[in-house]
Amino acid sequence: MYRTSRIILISTVAFLLVFGLTMLYSTTYYVHGETMLSRQLLWIVIGAAGALSINALDYRALSRYAGWLLLALALALAYLAAANLLDGRGMPPEVRAFAQALPLVRGLHVGSARWLGISFVRVQPSEFATLGIILFLGRYFGYHSRHFHTFYRGFGKPMLAVGGVVVLILLGGDLSTTAITGAMIFCLSFVAGVRLRFLVLAGVLGVALAVAAMHASPTRMARFLYYRYPEQYQDNETYQLWASQLAIGSGGWRGLGFTESRMKRRYLPEAHTDFIVAIAGEELGFAGIALLLLLYATMIFSILWIGAMAADREGVLICSGVALALGLRAFVNIGVVGGFLPTTGVTAPLISYGGSSAVASLLGVGLVLNVGKVAHRIAMETALDRPQPAPPPSRHLSHRDAVSAD
Repeated sequence: MYRTSRIILISTVAFLLVFGLTMLYSTTYYVHGETMLSRQLLWIVIGAAGALSINALDYRALSRYAGWLLLALALALAYLAAANLLDGRGMPPEVRAFAQALPLVRGLHVGSARWLGISFVRVQPSEFATLGIILFLGRYFGYHSRHFHTFYRGFGKPMLAVGGVVVLILLGGDLSTTAITGAMIFCLSFVAGVRLRFLVLAGVLGVALAVAAMHASPTRMARFLYYRYPEQYQDNETYQLWASQLAIGSGGWRGLGFTESRMKRRYLPEAHTDFIVAIAGEELGFAGIALLLLLYATMIFSILWIGAMAADREGVLICSGVALALGLRAFVNIGVVGGFLPTTGVTAPLISYGGSSAVASLLGVGLVLNVGKVAHRIAMETALDRPQPAPPPSRHLSHRDAVSAD
Protein backbone atom coordinates (compact mmCIF):
# COMPACT_ATOMS: atom_id res chain seq x y z
CA MET A 1 0.00 0.00 0.00
CA TYR A 2 2.78 2.44 0.89
CA ARG A 3 4.67 1.72 -2.30
CA THR A 4 1.56 1.91 -4.47
CA SER A 5 0.50 5.30 -3.11
CA ARG A 6 4.00 6.74 -3.57
CA ILE A 7 4.22 5.45 -7.14
CA ILE A 8 0.84 6.97 -8.00
CA LEU A 9 1.86 10.34 -6.52
CA ILE A 10 5.23 10.45 -8.27
CA SER A 11 3.71 9.38 -11.60
CA THR A 12 0.93 11.97 -11.39
CA VAL A 13 3.33 14.79 -10.51
CA ALA A 14 5.56 13.75 -13.42
CA PHE A 15 2.59 13.82 -15.82
CA LEU A 16 1.59 17.27 -14.54
CA LEU A 17 5.12 18.60 -15.04
CA VAL A 18 5.29 17.23 -18.59
CA PHE A 19 1.84 18.66 -19.33
CA GLY A 20 2.91 22.04 -17.97
CA LEU A 21 6.20 22.15 -19.87
CA THR A 22 4.47 21.18 -23.09
CA MET A 23 1.85 23.90 -22.74
CA LEU A 24 4.46 26.43 -21.62
CA TYR A 25 6.46 25.82 -24.79
CA SER A 26 3.35 26.18 -26.92
CA THR A 27 2.32 29.37 -25.11
CA THR A 28 5.66 31.20 -25.09
CA TYR A 29 7.68 30.10 -28.13
CA TYR A 30 5.86 32.57 -30.41
CA VAL A 31 7.12 35.57 -28.39
CA HIS A 32 9.99 34.33 -26.20
CA GLY A 33 11.34 31.34 -28.08
CA GLU A 34 12.70 28.69 -25.71
CA THR A 35 13.78 31.14 -22.98
CA MET A 36 10.79 30.57 -20.69
CA LEU A 37 10.97 26.80 -21.15
CA SER A 38 14.65 26.62 -20.21
CA ARG A 39 14.12 28.77 -17.12
CA GLN A 40 11.19 26.66 -15.97
CA LEU A 41 13.21 23.49 -16.51
CA LEU A 42 15.94 24.90 -14.28
CA TRP A 43 13.42 25.67 -11.52
CA ILE A 44 11.93 22.18 -11.80
CA VAL A 45 15.39 20.62 -11.44
CA ILE A 46 16.00 22.75 -8.33
CA GLY A 47 12.60 21.77 -6.91
CA ALA A 48 13.16 18.08 -7.65
CA ALA A 49 16.57 18.19 -5.94
CA GLY A 50 14.97 19.85 -2.92
CA ALA A 51 12.21 17.22 -2.85
CA LEU A 52 14.78 14.41 -2.91
CA SER A 53 16.71 16.08 -0.09
CA ILE A 54 13.57 16.38 2.05
CA ASN A 55 12.65 12.78 1.28
CA ALA A 56 16.04 11.68 2.62
CA LEU A 57 15.32 13.35 5.99
CA ASP A 58 12.75 12.69 8.69
CA TYR A 59 9.86 15.14 8.67
CA ARG A 60 9.69 15.00 12.49
CA ALA A 61 13.26 16.27 12.74
CA LEU A 62 12.61 18.89 10.04
CA SER A 63 9.51 20.25 11.76
CA ARG A 64 11.52 21.08 14.87
CA TYR A 65 12.86 24.08 12.97
CA ALA A 66 9.47 25.14 11.60
CA GLY A 67 9.30 28.12 13.98
CA TRP A 68 12.68 29.44 12.82
CA LEU A 69 11.72 28.88 9.19
CA LEU A 70 8.48 30.78 9.72
CA LEU A 71 10.39 33.64 11.38
CA ALA A 72 12.83 33.93 8.45
CA LEU A 73 9.96 33.99 5.97
CA ALA A 74 8.12 36.57 8.10
CA LEU A 75 11.15 38.86 7.95
CA ALA A 76 11.25 38.62 4.16
CA LEU A 77 7.51 39.27 3.94
CA ALA A 78 7.82 42.23 6.33
CA TYR A 79 10.46 43.75 4.06
CA LEU A 80 8.15 43.42 1.05
CA ALA A 81 5.19 44.74 3.03
CA ALA A 82 7.14 47.84 4.07
CA ALA A 83 8.13 48.50 0.46
CA ASN A 84 4.54 48.13 -0.71
CA LEU A 85 3.20 50.47 1.99
CA LEU A 86 5.84 53.12 1.25
CA ASP A 87 4.90 52.96 -2.42
CA GLY A 88 1.18 53.30 -1.72
CA ARG A 89 -1.22 55.98 -2.84
CA GLY A 90 -0.96 59.27 -0.99
CA MET A 91 2.71 58.85 -0.17
CA PRO A 92 5.04 61.78 -1.06
CA PRO A 93 7.03 61.31 -4.29
CA GLU A 94 10.27 61.15 -2.31
CA VAL A 95 8.99 58.26 -0.20
CA ARG A 96 7.73 56.38 -3.26
CA ALA A 97 11.05 56.88 -5.00
CA PHE A 98 12.82 55.50 -1.92
CA ALA A 99 10.54 52.44 -1.92
CA GLN A 100 11.17 51.77 -5.60
CA ALA A 101 14.92 52.03 -5.05
CA LEU A 102 14.99 49.41 -2.28
CA PRO A 103 17.27 46.49 -3.20
CA LEU A 104 15.86 43.11 -4.21
CA VAL A 105 12.21 44.25 -4.28
CA ARG A 106 10.31 43.29 -7.43
CA GLY A 107 6.69 43.82 -8.45
CA LEU A 108 5.97 47.36 -7.27
CA HIS A 109 5.25 48.41 -10.84
CA VAL A 110 2.22 46.09 -10.90
CA GLY A 111 0.79 47.29 -7.62
CA SER A 112 2.20 44.74 -5.19
CA ALA A 113 5.52 43.68 -3.71
CA ARG A 114 5.57 39.90 -4.04
CA TRP A 115 9.07 39.02 -5.16
CA LEU A 116 12.66 39.26 -3.99
CA GLY A 117 15.34 38.84 -6.60
CA ILE A 118 17.90 40.05 -9.08
CA SER A 119 17.22 40.27 -12.82
CA PHE A 120 15.00 37.34 -13.91
CA VAL A 121 15.80 35.31 -10.76
CA ARG A 122 12.87 36.11 -8.49
CA VAL A 123 11.62 34.33 -5.38
CA GLN A 124 8.13 34.73 -3.93
CA PRO A 125 8.37 34.23 -0.14
CA SER A 126 4.62 33.77 0.24
CA GLU A 127 4.81 30.50 -1.72
CA PHE A 128 7.29 29.07 0.78
CA ALA A 129 5.42 30.60 3.72
CA THR A 130 2.65 28.12 2.99
CA LEU A 131 5.04 25.22 3.58
CA GLY A 132 6.37 26.86 6.73
CA ILE A 133 2.83 27.23 8.08
CA ILE A 134 2.03 23.58 7.28
CA LEU A 135 5.12 22.36 9.13
CA PHE A 136 4.48 24.66 12.09
CA LEU A 137 0.80 23.80 12.50
CA GLY A 138 1.42 20.11 11.86
CA ARG A 139 3.91 19.93 14.70
CA TYR A 140 1.94 22.17 17.07
CA PHE A 141 -1.42 20.50 16.57
CA GLY A 142 0.22 17.08 16.53
CA TYR A 143 1.77 17.53 19.97
CA HIS A 144 -0.78 19.80 21.70
CA SER A 145 -4.10 18.12 20.98
CA ARG A 146 -4.85 17.92 24.71
CA HIS A 147 -5.14 21.72 24.78
CA PHE A 148 -7.78 22.03 22.05
CA HIS A 149 -10.46 22.81 24.63
CA THR A 150 -8.61 25.98 25.72
CA PHE A 151 -8.66 29.15 23.66
CA TYR A 152 -5.09 30.37 24.09
CA ARG A 153 -2.99 27.21 23.93
CA GLY A 154 -5.37 25.28 21.70
CA PHE A 155 -6.07 28.03 19.19
CA GLY A 156 -4.88 31.54 20.00
CA LYS A 157 -1.16 30.82 20.37
CA PRO A 158 -0.63 29.09 16.99
CA MET A 159 -2.99 31.52 15.23
CA LEU A 160 -0.97 34.49 16.43
CA ALA A 161 2.11 33.04 14.76
CA VAL A 162 0.58 32.04 11.43
CA GLY A 163 -1.90 34.93 11.43
CA GLY A 164 0.96 37.40 11.56
CA VAL A 165 2.46 35.81 8.46
CA VAL A 166 -0.89 36.00 6.66
CA VAL A 167 -1.25 39.71 7.51
CA LEU A 168 2.25 40.38 6.15
CA ILE A 169 1.30 38.67 2.87
CA LEU A 170 -1.77 40.91 2.67
CA LEU A 171 0.25 44.07 3.39
CA GLY A 172 2.50 43.07 0.50
CA GLY A 173 -0.51 43.46 -1.78
CA ASP A 174 -1.23 39.78 -2.47
CA LEU A 175 -4.89 39.31 -1.51
CA SER A 176 -5.32 36.06 -3.47
CA THR A 177 -2.47 34.25 -1.69
CA THR A 178 -3.74 35.71 1.60
CA ALA A 179 -7.22 34.25 1.02
CA ILE A 180 -5.89 30.83 -0.06
CA THR A 181 -3.47 30.62 2.87
CA GLY A 182 -6.19 31.68 5.31
CA ALA A 183 -8.58 29.07 3.92
CA MET A 184 -5.88 26.41 4.21
CA ILE A 185 -5.22 27.33 7.86
CA PHE A 186 -8.95 27.22 8.62
CA CYS A 187 -9.42 23.77 7.04
CA LEU A 188 -6.25 22.36 8.57
CA SER A 189 -7.35 23.54 12.02
CA PHE A 190 -10.69 21.84 11.47
CA VAL A 191 -8.97 18.59 10.47
CA ALA A 192 -6.76 18.82 13.57
CA GLY A 193 -9.82 19.02 15.83
CA VAL A 194 -9.83 22.64 16.96
CA ARG A 195 -13.15 23.64 18.54
CA LEU A 196 -15.70 24.85 16.05
CA ARG A 197 -16.57 28.06 17.90
CA PHE A 198 -12.93 29.14 17.72
CA LEU A 199 -12.90 28.49 13.99
CA VAL A 200 -16.13 30.45 13.47
CA LEU A 201 -14.56 33.44 15.19
CA ALA A 202 -11.45 33.18 13.01
CA GLY A 203 -13.59 32.81 9.87
CA VAL A 204 -15.58 35.96 10.66
CA LEU A 205 -12.39 37.94 11.26
CA GLY A 206 -10.86 36.62 8.04
CA VAL A 207 -13.87 37.54 5.92
CA ALA A 208 -13.98 41.02 7.47
CA LEU A 209 -10.29 41.50 6.69
CA ALA A 210 -10.77 40.39 3.08
CA VAL A 211 -13.73 42.76 2.60
CA ALA A 212 -11.74 45.66 4.04
CA ALA A 213 -8.83 44.87 1.72
CA MET A 214 -11.13 44.88 -1.33
CA HIS A 215 -12.70 48.20 -0.35
CA ALA A 216 -9.22 49.67 0.05
CA SER A 217 -8.36 48.93 -3.59
CA PRO A 218 -10.60 50.18 -6.43
CA THR A 219 -9.01 47.67 -8.82
CA ARG A 220 -9.84 44.70 -6.59
CA MET A 221 -13.37 45.96 -6.04
CA ALA A 222 -13.93 46.41 -9.77
CA ARG A 223 -12.74 42.85 -10.46
CA PHE A 224 -15.10 41.51 -7.82
CA LEU A 225 -18.11 43.49 -9.00
CA TYR A 226 -17.76 42.95 -12.75
CA TYR A 227 -16.34 39.46 -13.17
CA ARG A 228 -19.81 38.03 -13.79
CA TYR A 229 -20.21 40.35 -16.79
CA PRO A 230 -17.00 39.89 -18.79
CA GLU A 231 -18.49 40.79 -22.18
CA GLN A 232 -20.06 44.00 -20.92
CA TYR A 233 -16.81 45.35 -19.39
CA GLN A 234 -14.32 43.72 -21.76
CA ASP A 235 -12.64 47.00 -22.66
CA ASN A 236 -11.46 47.69 -19.12
CA GLU A 237 -11.96 45.67 -15.94
CA THR A 238 -12.67 42.24 -17.46
CA TYR A 239 -10.53 42.24 -20.59
CA GLN A 240 -8.28 39.43 -19.35
CA LEU A 241 -11.23 37.30 -18.26
CA TRP A 242 -13.06 37.91 -21.53
CA ALA A 243 -10.01 36.87 -23.55
CA SER A 244 -9.69 33.75 -21.39
CA GLN A 245 -13.28 32.72 -22.03
CA LEU A 246 -12.85 33.33 -25.76
CA ALA A 247 -9.84 31.00 -25.73
CA ILE A 248 -11.68 28.22 -23.90
CA GLY A 249 -14.84 28.62 -25.96
CA SER A 250 -13.01 28.49 -29.28
CA GLY A 251 -11.34 25.21 -28.28
CA GLY A 252 -14.59 23.25 -28.21
CA TRP A 253 -14.39 19.54 -27.47
CA ARG A 254 -11.16 18.66 -29.30
CA GLY A 255 -9.34 21.99 -29.45
CA LEU A 256 -7.67 23.84 -32.31
CA GLY A 257 -4.55 21.69 -32.13
CA PHE A 258 -1.21 21.91 -30.35
CA THR A 259 0.53 25.29 -30.90
CA GLU A 260 -2.52 26.58 -32.83
CA SER A 261 -3.82 28.99 -30.18
CA ARG A 262 -4.66 32.47 -31.41
CA MET A 263 -5.20 34.16 -28.04
CA LYS A 264 -1.62 33.56 -26.86
CA ARG A 265 -0.34 35.94 -29.53
CA ARG A 266 -0.43 39.03 -27.30
CA TYR A 267 -4.22 38.95 -26.89
CA LEU A 268 -4.33 37.22 -23.49
CA PRO A 269 -2.11 38.87 -20.82
CA GLU A 270 -0.15 36.54 -18.51
CA ALA A 271 -1.05 33.58 -20.69
CA HIS A 272 2.01 31.62 -19.55
CA THR A 273 1.33 32.08 -15.82
CA ASP A 274 -2.16 32.70 -14.48
CA PHE A 275 -4.04 31.77 -17.67
CA ILE A 276 -2.08 28.87 -19.13
CA VAL A 277 -5.10 26.62 -18.53
CA ALA A 278 -7.09 28.81 -20.95
CA ILE A 279 -4.48 28.17 -23.66
CA ALA A 280 -4.67 24.45 -22.88
CA GLY A 281 -8.44 24.61 -23.34
CA GLU A 282 -8.07 26.43 -26.66
CA GLU A 283 -5.51 24.01 -28.09
CA LEU A 284 -6.59 20.72 -26.48
CA GLY A 285 -10.27 21.43 -25.94
CA PHE A 286 -12.49 20.01 -23.23
CA ALA A 287 -10.53 16.74 -23.38
CA GLY A 288 -7.35 18.53 -22.29
CA ILE A 289 -9.10 20.31 -19.43
CA ALA A 290 -10.71 17.04 -18.30
CA LEU A 291 -7.30 15.33 -18.33
CA LEU A 292 -5.85 18.14 -16.23
CA LEU A 293 -8.68 17.90 -13.70
CA LEU A 294 -8.20 14.12 -13.50
CA LEU A 295 -4.47 14.54 -12.83
CA TYR A 296 -5.10 17.10 -10.10
CA ALA A 297 -7.75 14.90 -8.49
CA THR A 298 -5.43 11.87 -8.59
CA MET A 299 -2.59 13.85 -7.04
CA ILE A 300 -4.76 15.11 -4.17
CA PHE A 301 -6.20 11.61 -3.61
CA SER A 302 -2.73 10.03 -3.44
CA ILE A 303 -1.53 12.69 -0.98
CA LEU A 304 -4.51 12.04 1.29
CA TRP A 305 -3.98 8.28 0.92
CA ILE A 306 -0.42 8.62 2.17
CA GLY A 307 -1.66 10.85 4.99
CA ALA A 308 -4.19 8.20 6.05
CA MET A 309 -1.30 5.75 6.54
CA ALA A 310 0.94 8.23 8.40
CA ALA A 311 2.62 7.11 11.59
CA ASP A 312 1.36 9.98 13.74
CA ARG A 313 -0.96 13.00 13.86
CA GLU A 314 1.79 15.28 12.63
CA GLY A 315 2.19 13.26 9.43
CA VAL A 316 -1.57 13.26 8.86
CA LEU A 317 -1.73 17.05 9.24
CA ILE A 318 1.28 17.67 7.01
CA CYS A 319 -0.25 15.62 4.20
CA SER A 320 -3.61 17.30 4.72
CA GLY A 321 -1.96 20.73 4.56
CA VAL A 322 -0.10 19.98 1.33
CA ALA A 323 -3.26 18.56 -0.25
CA LEU A 324 -5.19 21.68 0.78
CA ALA A 325 -2.50 24.05 -0.47
CA LEU A 326 -2.24 22.42 -3.90
CA GLY A 327 -5.95 21.69 -4.22
CA LEU A 328 -7.07 25.22 -3.30
CA ARG A 329 -4.61 26.82 -5.72
CA ALA A 330 -5.73 24.55 -8.54
CA PHE A 331 -9.40 25.23 -7.74
CA VAL A 332 -8.93 29.01 -7.67
CA ASN A 333 -6.86 29.11 -10.86
CA ILE A 334 -9.31 26.99 -12.86
CA GLY A 335 -12.23 28.89 -11.33
CA VAL A 336 -10.74 32.20 -12.44
CA VAL A 337 -9.98 30.95 -15.94
CA GLY A 338 -13.53 29.64 -16.30
CA GLY A 339 -15.10 32.85 -14.97
CA PHE A 340 -16.48 31.33 -11.76
CA LEU A 341 -14.22 33.48 -9.55
CA PRO A 342 -12.89 37.05 -9.83
CA THR A 343 -9.63 37.52 -11.71
CA THR A 344 -6.64 37.14 -9.43
CA GLY A 345 -2.98 36.26 -9.72
CA VAL A 346 -2.92 32.58 -8.75
CA THR A 347 -0.87 30.11 -10.77
CA ALA A 348 -1.87 26.55 -11.60
CA PRO A 349 0.33 24.24 -9.48
CA LEU A 350 3.03 22.41 -11.47
CA ILE A 351 1.57 23.81 -14.72
CA SER A 352 2.07 27.58 -14.86
CA TYR A 353 5.37 29.34 -15.39
CA GLY A 354 6.84 30.42 -12.08
CA GLY A 355 9.94 29.33 -10.23
CA SER A 356 8.69 29.82 -6.67
CA SER A 357 5.42 28.02 -7.36
CA ALA A 358 7.17 25.05 -8.98
CA VAL A 359 9.84 24.71 -6.29
CA ALA A 360 7.38 25.11 -3.39
CA SER A 361 4.97 22.58 -4.93
CA LEU A 362 7.73 20.01 -5.42
CA LEU A 363 9.04 20.57 -1.89
CA GLY A 364 5.53 19.88 -0.62
CA VAL A 365 5.41 16.65 -2.61
CA GLY A 366 8.80 15.67 -1.19
CA LEU A 367 7.46 16.27 2.31
CA VAL A 368 4.49 13.98 1.64
CA LEU A 369 6.75 11.26 0.25
CA ASN A 370 8.86 11.51 3.39
CA VAL A 371 5.76 11.01 5.56
CA GLY A 372 4.98 7.84 3.61
CA LYS A 373 8.57 6.59 3.81
CA VAL A 374 8.74 7.08 7.58
CA ALA A 375 5.37 5.36 8.05
CA HIS A 376 6.53 2.40 5.94
CA ARG A 377 9.78 2.10 7.90
CA ILE A 378 8.00 2.18 11.26
CA ALA A 379 5.49 -0.42 10.07
CA MET A 380 8.32 -2.74 8.97
CA GLU A 381 10.22 -2.30 12.25
CA THR A 382 7.05 -3.02 14.23
CA ALA A 383 6.41 -6.16 12.19
CA LEU A 384 9.97 -7.42 12.80
CA ASP A 385 9.81 -6.73 16.54
CA ARG A 386 6.47 -8.49 16.97
CA PRO A 387 6.95 -12.02 18.41
CA GLN A 388 6.17 -14.72 15.89
CA PRO A 389 3.46 -17.27 16.82
CA ALA A 390 4.59 -20.83 17.48
CA PRO A 391 3.89 -23.31 14.67
CA PRO A 392 0.90 -25.59 15.27
CA PRO A 393 1.69 -29.15 16.45
CA SER A 394 1.90 -31.74 13.71
CA ARG A 395 -0.87 -34.32 13.49
CA HIS A 396 1.48 -37.01 12.16
CA LEU A 397 3.91 -38.81 14.52
CA SER A 398 7.46 -39.37 13.45
CA HIS A 399 8.91 -42.94 13.32
CA ARG A 400 10.74 -42.43 16.63
CA ASP A 401 7.60 -41.05 18.34
CA ALA A 402 5.63 -44.03 17.05
CA VAL A 403 8.19 -46.53 18.49
CA SER A 404 8.16 -44.73 21.86
CA ALA A 405 4.42 -44.87 21.97
CA ASP A 406 4.46 -48.60 21.38
